[in-house]
Amino acid sequence: MNKRKEVTKMRRGCIAVGEVRCDGCQRLLEHGERYVVIDDEEGKEQRFCTSCSLSCGYASYKMEKEGEVISFFPKD
Repeated sequence: MNKRKEVTKMRRGCIAVGEVRCDGCQRLLEHGERYVVIDDEEGKEQRFCTSCSLSCGYASYKMEKEGEVISFFPKD
């Protein structure tokens, strides 16, 4: 019996407090700026700014009571 192991990428929403560089656009993130950390299949961490997260599909906008907010959680 051959079971295929399905690997999911873990996402963590973070706030830059030190020197953090986006792996997408190579931009240095400003203090307090939001970004996402993705663990790939090999366990390597990749960091993406909000703009790159949106363009890569790692983030999306959703409606809340307060209005439109950005979410780093995958859509169901």
